[in-house]
Amino acid sequence: MITIVLADDEKLIRAGLKKILLDSIDFPLEIIEAKNGQEALDFCKEKRPEILITDIRMPVMDGVELMKNISQMEDEYKPAIIVLSGYDDFSYAKAAIQSGALSYILKPVDKKELCSAVNSAIMNSLNEEKKQNEVKFRQIIEKGRLEDVSGLPEITVENGLRCIIICGKNSMQALETVMKGRRYYVVEHTKNSVLIVYPFDGRQVEYEPSYLDSYIVGISGPADDYSMLRTMRRQAMTAAMQAFFDSESGMPLQGKKNGGLYYWENANHISDFTQLDETYEKVISHCDLVDAEEIQGDVTKLFDCFDENAVLNSETLYYLYRKITSNLFTKYPGYTDSDMYLHIKSIMIENIFEYSDLAEWQGSVTDYVVYLSALLKQNTKESPYITEALDFIKSHFKKNINMAMVANQVSVNYTWFSEKFKEHTGLNFNEYLKRLRIDEAKKLLEKGTFKVYEVSERSGFSDVKYFMKIFREETGMSPTEWSKKHES
Repeated sequence: MITIVLADDEKLIRAGLKKILLDSIDFPLEIIEAKNGQEALDFCKEKRPEILITDIRMPVMDGVELMKNISQMEDEYKPAIIVLSGYDDFSYAKAAIQSGALSYILKPVDKKELCSAVNSAIMNSLNEEKKQNEVKFRQIIEKGRLEDVSGLPEITVENGLRCIIICGKNSMQALETVMKGRRYYVVEHTKNSVLIVYPFDGRQVEYEPSYLDSYIVGISGPADDYSMLRTMRRQAMTAAMQAFFDSESGMPLQGKKNGGLYYWENANHISDFTQLDETYEKVISHCDLVDAEEIQGDVTKLFDCFDENAVLNSETLYYLYRKITSNLFTKYPGYTDSDMYLHIKSIMIENIFEYSDLAEWQGSVTDYVVYLSALLKQNTKESPYITEALDFIKSHFKKNINMAMVANQVSVNYTWFSEKFKEHTGLNFNEYLKRLRIDEAKKLLEKGTFKVYEVSERSGFSDVKYFMKIFREETGMSPTEWSKKHES
């Protein structure tokens, strides 16, 4: 529904304009009539219309003064302004332009010109609303929550919401062709993929067979609330990752992934990735200690985790993908952010659907880890006590340790150790220690067998209130919310 405030001091003119709009505009309209500028201004403040159509010459407050007042409103509440005038006077047109009017139409009003201006204003309003909601959707994905929900409830429809990811060249152009005028919101957009949230209208989206030869389409399960967006994104991404596996044998495809349509299935999900976690931790913890050949072997073992079920394999792949992109890339920020090769490689790895098959993506991950290992070992050769210090921290982070204690353990000057530690890890000591403890807390919470105060103690936080505060700052959730999220 688009709300229009129509301001003119002549009742017959208002009635005529209202009839033209209701008969000619193919969009639900609510038209509010105002007989002067002051009344129109009050309606604009109260009703927050998308469009204001105003005459120039009116009693109490004229159109020029009305537009000046509108221009002082907050941007998100300003209506698009269409000015009507019986005077072909440049001064009026200039005032309208300065106040940001969309159109300036001379009386007697031409029906086509008015409808064209209103249609243009409606499209601008819908596009602006779409952009604002897309920003909010991205915040939900990034933070897992959204404080400001104004403007969002109206997109929830009776048939629920879906997330759809489309992967392939010119994916944005392909999306517009497929959606055919349906309402959708772009949540993420890369060079060759686009993720949208789609208020399901009861009609299935139709895809031409030739289209599915070139594109991978992953579709989430339904949700009736936009707060489930992060879950829907995971479902759509997981569904799309079925393209890397043979539907019959379940094993990774060689040479080329399959295009096609893939749905999230609600049954038979993996609830325990403990073994994969252990293999991953081994790769990361040994990264700065073993040679390139052994690292390559470790990465190969990491990818040796797929069975004969393509649907379950897609879940495993998504879990591994998230582990690498959200953990590995941030574990040594001092390197990933400063080294151009690692930075470019991380961007490539994040765009997993641009790889022809899983083996090619695995090759990039291996290259990244081997190169990172070489950088770490070069640094530890220059400062060998760093390796000893890291081993000590990893073994004792659950206890009450500090940097002075660790520096003393490796017999190095406190100030010198502080500088070299940050140079090697990219983090100061306290931040590094906090991350280790938060990671441990996440693992304990995901087991679902410990109370919050027990998790706090077992992960190295002596003060449970401080632990809860830090955990929320790091994850955007309380420990209880994190535990429930994993459980769900």
